[in-house]
Amino acid sequence: MNSIAIIEAVNTTSLPFHGQSVITAMAAGVAYVAMKPVVENIGLNWKGQYIKLINQMDKFGCGDISIPTNGGLQRMLCIPLKKLNGWLFSINPAKVRDDIRDRLIRYQEECFTALHDYWTKGAAVRRPETTVDDRTPLRGIVNRIMGKYGLTYQAVYKLVHKEFGVNHIDELSPRQTAEAVEYLAGKVIEGEWMPKQEVVTDFSTEVHNINAACTNMDVISEIWRNELHPSLVKMGSPLAVKLYDRINDSCMIVKMVRNSLELKTGLKGMMKLE
Repeated sequence: MNSIAIIEAVNTTSLPFHGQSVITAMAAGVAYVAMKPVVENIGLNWKGQYIKLINQMDKFGCGDISIPTNGGLQRMLCIPLKKLNGWLFSINPAKVRDDIRDRLIRYQEECFTALHDYWTKGAAVRRPETTVDDRTPLRGIVNRIMGKYGLTYQAVYKLVHKEFGVNHIDELSPRQTAEAVEYLAGKVIEGEWMPKQEVVTDFSTEVHNINAACTNMDVISEIWRNELHPSLVKMGSPLAVKLYDRINDSCMIVKMVRNSLELKTGLKGMMKLE
């Protein structure tokens, strides 16, 4: 495993984000974000996410940065800010605990933008059109669609972005947010994500099978009339009465199904079995 790069930061800042702190740093002209506070703020297990980041350090551009804390300088695992969304969206909200799902989605929706605005505009000045609470119904139907149809968070929201001409769902007005819920619900009702059912146009196999069933029922009926039923009557068995109508009715029903199928398809069955 490659060793983790040691990066010297020239500026570090703790930014408030929905009542929590996110630590960001600038080093060699690149904005970084300390990952442990983000992971713990969301409610994820830091040990598991640390291993994930280390195992994919080239992908995420991991590096250790010394961050000033109340206890002095502390080395923290950081990734470039531009990689943050890649990590955030590698976590499926449908697969985390219910009590942290909304928090994870909040970070996926807003954290990158807030940090990016800080470093590019001097402050996190972006003002969403709606609050996280306003978007709860939208997140709810997105989560249900993800769970039921196996779609990713990004795939579902991409449909909303395209339909309403936005780059992010917090650009939706309150009215558009409600319309987005109806839009996704409509797709579910219309069965857009349901597996396509193959339309059967060739019924030759079904006609063949029902004729085979009829042939076998004819044989059973003949044996019943000529051998089984007389024997059961002679023995005084109650089965002679119980089975009489059952067998006769079954033969008649199977033949009715065959005739109906042949009539509707225009197909004829096979020759009788020997």
